[in-house]
Amino acid sequence: MNPVYDFIQRNRVLAIVEKAQSSNARNIALEDFDLTQFPSVILNCQYLYHLNISHNNISDLPNDIVQLKNLQHLSLEYNNFTSFPTVFKNLTQLVSLNLSHNPIKVLSRDVGHLASLETLWCNSCCLTELPNEIGNLTKLETLGSRHNKICKIPDTISSLKNLTWLTLEDNSLHTVPPDFGDLESLTHLNLNKNNFSYIPFAISKIKTLRYLHMQNNELFSVPERVVLAMPQAKINLQNNPLQLDNEKLFPNVIITGQEDNIQDLVEDDSDSSSDDWDNSVDSSDLNYSGSDSSESDIEEVLSYIPKLSKYVTPS
Repeated sequence: MNPVYDFIQRNRVLAIVEKAQSSNARNIALEDFDLTQFPSVILNCQYLYHLNISHNNISDLPNDIVQLKNLQHLSLEYNNFTSFPTVFKNLTQLVSLNLSHNPIKVLSRDVGHLASLETLWCNSCCLTELPNEIGNLTKLETLGSRHNKICKIPDTISSLKNLTWLTLEDNSLHTVPPDFGDLESLTHLNLNKNNFSYIPFAISKIKTLRYLHMQNNELFSVPERVVLAMPQAKINLQNNPLQLDNEKLFPNVIITGQEDNIQDLVEDDSDSSSDDWDNSVDSSDLNYSGSDSSESDIEEVLSYIPKLSKYVTPS
C-alpha cells in the first residue's frame, strides 16, 4: 500500500474513533478503510452499541473486545476471517452479527454461546454445515446462510421457536429435518438453488409460513398433498424441470410461464422488508439511523483529514 495513503487512512480512523469517544457515541462505522488489524483505540469507546468494520482485511479480533459491554450489533462482512473468532463466546450480549463474505468454512460450536442473538448472517463463507449448537440461539429471528456448501440442516434448528426469516439459498440441501414443522414463527423460507426433488411434507406443517421459495431445484412435479396443506403460503417453483401436462395448477403456486402472478405475490406481502428478501439480498446492513454518529459528524471529521485515492503513487 502507498505509505502516504496508509498514513492518511490510519489518521482518518483515529480521528473518527476519538470523536466517537469524546461524544460517547453509540455507533462507529469504519467500512472500507483497508484495515488489516482491529483498531485497539475502539476499545476506549465504552458506550459503543453498533460497530461496523466491514469491507476491510481484518483476520482476528482482540480478546479485549469483551470490554465493550454495551456492544450489541457487530458487522464483520467482507473481511479475512478464516475461523470463527473464539472471543465470540464471551460476547454473549450480541444481538446481531454479520460474518458474511469471510472464508470461515466452519461455524464453530462457540456460536451456541451467543444466546442473545436475534440476527445472524453468514452468507458466502464456504460453510459445509451448521453446528448443532445453532439450536441454542432460541431468540434468533433471522438466519441467513446463502451461497455456502451446506448439505444438511441440523435437527436442532427446530428449537428456534422465534425464527421468522430463514434463507439457505444456493447450498446443497435435498431435505429438511423431520421436526422442521416445529418452527412455529417462520414466515419466509428461501431454499432456492438447492437439490430438492420434492417439497418435504414437514414444511407444510409450518402454519405461519407465507412465502416459500424453491426456485432452481430439481422438482419434476407439484405435490398436491403438500400444496393443499398450506393454502396460506405463496410458493415459487420457477425454473424447476416440472412436467405439468396433466397436473392441476394451484393459485398460490408460481411456476415458469406464470410470471404475471409474481407481482401479485409481492404486492400481497404486508411485510415492508419482503422486497429485499425476495430479491435475495446477500447480506444485511446494520441500520444506524437512530445512532449518535450521523453522516454529518463523519464529514466534519474528514473535513480536516483529506481522503486520498488508494491508487495514488508517490512522485
